[in-house]
Amino acid sequence: MSASDSWLDTLPADFYAQLTHTLNLHGMAALELLSRPATPATDRIYQLSGLDAVTVQRLNGISSHAQLLAALRREPLAVYHLLLLGGLTLETSLAAPVLAYVRQAMSITEEQLGQLLTYCQQLSNAFLGQLEEHVAAPAGVASLGLHRLGVEEAFAGFLAAQLAARPVAELRPLPPQLHIMRLALLLAVSLPQDTDHPFAQAVQALPHLQPATLEPLIARLGHAQPHEPLPLSMPEVVQLYQALQVCGMVFVSDLMSHMGLEDSFPTLSEEERRASEPAPASNREAVGSIVSGFTQWVQQNFPGNPEIAQARQQVLALADEL
Repeated sequence: MSASDSWLDTLPADFYAQLTHTLNLHGMAALELLSRPATPATDRIYQLSGLDAVTVQRLNGISSHAQLLAALRREPLAVYHLLLLGGLTLETSLAAPVLAYVRQAMSITEEQLGQLLTYCQQLSNAFLGQLEEHVAAPAGVASLGLHRLGVEEAFAGFLAAQLAARPVAELRPLPPQLHIMRLALLLAVSLPQDTDHPFAQAVQALPHLQPATLEPLIARLGHAQPHEPLPLSMPEVVQLYQALQVCGMVFVSDLMSHMGLEDSFPTLSEEERRASEPAPASNREAVGSIVSGFTQWVQQNFPGNPEIAQARQQVLALADEL
């Protein structure tokens, strides 16, 4: 045993028995976190912690004091991050399925579950503090305590991203509406990059209409079906709002022909145009009707919303560049 591991001798012989429920609960919570779809926020957590599902499952297999000591000698940071990320997750709604499973498996009441959770969190926090005293921080970080702040910040960013991605509205688009939504998003990312037209340059500068930002929504709409529920998060509402406004401006101006985009972006088929309510006399009117309808829907459903207000101001500024 190295000198840096000598602190493990001070752990009581029944320490694993004390920590059993904590390891199990935090391990399940960490797995729940790691089961989330990959995003920049989850990637950041992984970059900082190095924790993955395989590692958590291996640590969840600890079943004795000797195995716990071996893990603390071999991969103390993995144990640390399991407890840290598991504890952070247990404080959020992400842990709901874990807690429901534990309550059912242990046949305990809601009150008893709360007591168990409090006990496990207190023991985990105490042991995290002990680990921070004895375990070396990852390379490039002055201390494990400072590293912890970085992980907690990354986790907070993950929660914020989860909150932003929650659906705030649901559409059931008609075929022509879905068609124009797809077209509007594609148009926003297809304006020539090398153009000197001020309108196109202004569109390319909008944060919500950046190609990388729009890719997930473009993919979602590509698989969406007419008349089927289409849940939208607040960022997606803003993206569609601005993209449709841009589309409407382009189609009422000569920008399509000016930039040679007419052949690349066919509008509505005759059948789709007739499906619009009321049936417009031309494709230009059809696009205008759909854009106007979506704008009214946004204004009715999100009155006074600051994100919509900001998006509207940015759109109004675009009109000056046509």
